[in-house]
Amino acid sequence: MSDWLGQTNQKLYQARLLIDSSENDGVESALATACEEGAIFQLVLAYQAYLHELAEIANCREEFISLAQLIEFTPVPTGEMTELRQLETDDFSWLAQLLTAFESCSHVKKSQAVMAGSIPLVAQGGGQNIRDWYQQLNDIIDLQRLNRQES
Repeated sequence: MSDWLGQTNQKLYQARLLIDSSENDGVESALATACEEGAIFQLVLAYQAYLHELAEIANCREEFISLAQLIEFTPVPTGEMTELRQLETDDFSWLAQLLTAFESCSHVKKSQAVMAGSIPLVAQGGGQNIRDWYQQLNDIIDLQRLNRQES
């Protein structure tokens, strides 16, 4: 297996460091927000690296930028891909919320009206959403890797 497994793990580790930093007492608000946004970016990079791990397993040699493209290029999508697709398409799932938060980081917010339907980056309890997204992503990757080893 190539470097994708290491890349996935590194991005997850970096996301955890940023989340921990954002939750330190005494961290000024602007720094906490920057750490939270950085953690979201690292989580999405970890997810993308994990998709490349899955592509290698499925012998997909095409370049892709999304799970939808990976599934399109793979003759028989794996169970892992199908599980992730269900999470991506369920607006209430942690993965859909993470990807929405990432998109909102990437776009300029023009008015509160535009933001009315968006998922907030940070819940009232600080970066709890981000920590939950980190834990969920970490857990599903670990579980899917474990299931592959047992197969």
